[in-house]
Amino acid sequence: MRLAILGLGLIGGSLGLALRAAQPTLEIVGWDRDWASCGLALERGAITLAAVTPAEAVATADLVVLATPIGVVRELLAAIAPAVRAGAVVTDVASTKAQVIAWAAEAGVPFVGGHPMAGSEKTGMTHARVNLFRGATWCVTPDGASPPGGAETVEEVARLVGARPLRLEPAEHDAYVAAISHLPFATAAALVALTTADPRWPSMAELAATGYRDVTRLASGSPTMYRDISTTNAGAIAPLLRGLAARLTTLADELDDPAKVEAFFKGAREAREAWLASHERFRLPG
Repeated sequence: MRLAILGLGLIGGSLGLALRAAQPTLEIVGWDRDWASCGLALERGAITLAAVTPAEAVATADLVVLATPIGVVRELLAAIAPAVRAGAVVTDVASTKAQVIAWAAEAGVPFVGGHPMAGSEKTGMTHARVNLFRGATWCVTPDGASPPGGAETVEEVARLVGARPLRLEPAEHDAYVAAISHLPFATAAALVALTTADPRWPSMAELAATGYRDVTRLASGSPTMYRDISTTNAGAIAPLLRGLAARLTTLADELDDPAKVEAFFKGAREAREAWLASHERFRLPG
């Protein structure tokens, strides 16, 4: 199999590193708008050849992985559509699926949606690492227009880099990640916006420690990526934001009732502990 990876940032670069570690003879053609990222990917062995254009990168590929920000995907699909060879499969790593699948259909590209549940607030090929996907869930979201065997090909790649493939309907995927991925980064950003806008922030900042740091970590992610995710999955995210606001309003209204306040935090703690206990990857050794 020959691959093409379009976008050599954290995800695309890590994918190349992981695939080449698993299969050192694998040919991977890479492309990125930033030629320096292509050079670094070549230097680190994440790709074997750098292409000048997206169309050149995909011309001989059996599998094409779009690893660019979501805002670039529609343009990229249109650019590669005439160059994708017969029998090839195109997939992506974007955090929303229904919109991307619609763009692929519009471009006439043989497409299977994909989304590895792995990443970092750090971006770029500089931060790419070979073990990024190890133990992670890799969502695979074929639809009625996906090419035969395409989902299996994407699942094979996911397993090769140590991930666990999980098939979902595109809309199902978007609803789930809105709750467990998109709502958290919006919440972190809102907390930072609220606290740092307070005129007392310079004094508060002296007290802020690991709790504040950990809860707000996601606010350090790419604003462009967060914008694109939010606008392409707005229908799923908006009700969750309103639901969270309602929960917080209820808590604010009940702060004079110690029993209700304790019940709120106890319920959250028990639910989180049950989730951690049911997932082996979160269990501490010993």
